[in-house]
Amino acid sequence: MKSKVHVAFIFIFLNSTFLFGQWPANPLNNLQLSDMTGEQVLPKIAVCSNGDLYVAWFSNESGNYNVRLQLLDKNGNELWAPNGILVSNHEQMSWLTDWDMTVDTANFAVLTFQDIRTGENNPVAYCISPEGEMMWGSDGISLSNNANFEPSPKVCATDAGNSVFAWQSEASGGSEIHLQKISDDGQPQWGDGIVLSSPSLAYTYPYLRTATNDQVFLIWHKQSGPAWAPNRGLYVQLLDADGNAVWDNELEIYAPVASGAVITLQLASDYNGGIIFAWYYNDVGTHFNCKVQHMDASGNLSLPANGVLVSTFMNRNHMYPAPAFLPETQEIVVYFSEQDLNQNQRGLYAQKLDMDGNRLWTDQGKQLIALSNNDYSLPVASGLDDKAICIYQSTESMSGSNAKIQAVMLDTDGNFVWDDEFIDMSTYQSSKLHLVMTDYYYGQWVTVWEDERNGGRDIYAQNIQKDGTLGEVITSVNIPIESKSLIEVKVSPTPFEKMVSISIASSECGEVYFEIFNTGGQLIHSSVHSKSLEQVQFSWDAEGLPAGIYFYTLQLLNDKKSGKLIKR
Repeated sequence: MKSKVHVAFIFIFLNSTFLFGQWPANPLNNLQLSDMTGEQVLPKIAVCSNGDLYVAWFSNESGNYNVRLQLLDKNGNELWAPNGILVSNHEQMSWLTDWDMTVDTANFAVLTFQDIRTGENNPVAYCISPEGEMMWGSDGISLSNNANFEPSPKVCATDAGNSVFAWQSEASGGSEIHLQKISDDGQPQWGDGIVLSSPSLAYTYPYLRTATNDQVFLIWHKQSGPAWAPNRGLYVQLLDADGNAVWDNELEIYAPVASGAVITLQLASDYNGGIIFAWYYNDVGTHFNCKVQHMDASGNLSLPANGVLVSTFMNRNHMYPAPAFLPETQEIVVYFSEQDLNQNQRGLYAQKLDMDGNRLWTDQGKQLIALSNNDYSLPVASGLDDKAICIYQSTESMSGSNAKIQAVMLDTDGNFVWDDEFIDMSTYQSSKLHLVMTDYYYGQWVTVWEDERNGGRDIYAQNIQKDGTLGEVITSVNIPIESKSLIEVKVSPTPFEKMVSISIASSECGEVYFEIFNTGGQLIHSSVHSKSLEQVQFSWDAEGLPAGIYFYTLQLLNDKKSGKLIKR
């Protein structure tokens, strides 16, 4: 059980509900989450099972990079006071590295970052409840306390309610990966921690992904050579609840390649326990290319060894891949930046691959935006059914000061889903940086970014729905009565007088999100049910509601079912 440390501001949250903001429908007026002095930077975003949303960022309002956290409901209302709560004001460096945030099974936010509170640069961890309570103490938990440089810690929450952390630790003897598991009540589970190291290789840039049975996937790089021009490969190991390696040998995603200093990695879920990997690297001379690989939940690679190129056209650079998985067709879509060899002209392209690694939109990919003097950067992507959305920054003349945020969605045939093809999400002309995005939840995607429209940097957010509209999410009478889905639903009795039973059958397991709307589009009931067996059954009590037609939606992973209920 989590312990509670109450501080003065807690009582404000317990006795009142703040409802500031709400998703704007006008792309010129995005939701502003911070308006404090000093720059607000490096936002992170994480979704709760009930649709609430944590957004965290670094805030330099006092001359130090403090950490702040805000909680939104699914409609974009701020549930805490403006600018959120202060998580940490411990001394921070004058420059920042990457950091991480997730949500555990109790819908608590778990954050990890580094600071120099002890004089050394070490990672720390915090856990905050939806009421703003500091569950691991007002100072959090120090994950390490040594003289090593330990940047960019990562975290994932296990299905048993624990949190696993990983970070790079650089010492005179080389670079290692350190890991620790913290229970929900803030107790270290792996003693003094686990260390992965090699006498001949540097272990760098870890990532974590949740597996089943309190296990996690550890993803990390092994590299040799100088730091500015390393030979770098990518590996995965499944760790059990005690931190032991489950597989006899780690899985090689790609063998060491001479990547130089530029190589980025983006990950996406296949919604069945597996992972999509997409990266770009320096392959020949000054040429850059993107590759993709898929690993299923058992650690098997679906695509050929060392991944598949998104494009074979060597007269262009292909960079910054953003992968998405289409669960309905079991295909991968990758959006990427297309550039001339001098990186002066840029466009936006996409490629689709099947599970055999075949490129399906020609060997060069599909052109979405032709090369021009504009820049199309920071792509992030997500899959839904047989479609994939990409959100990206569009900048005039690559100046950086006249940027807007746009979205595009393609179906499995490569057709534009929306009539307008490209949807404006933010049209205020300003510099925008560090764009992050949720997966699809409760009828929408949400993206958060840094924005300089007010002179300094602030944090802004915007949602977009699958029909390309912004603003309030209505998922009632416009939903098809019988939508295409692999979920089998039985409603009994029908019509019903007071109580109706809903039975769900599906091969998938996870959280089932259940919502009911009246014919006016108003949400009148929502609940979440855990599905670990082939079937799950629950009831809805409609006593006191008038007779008539009601609409329900059920979502399990990325599979959605909708229908109607008749009360007499």
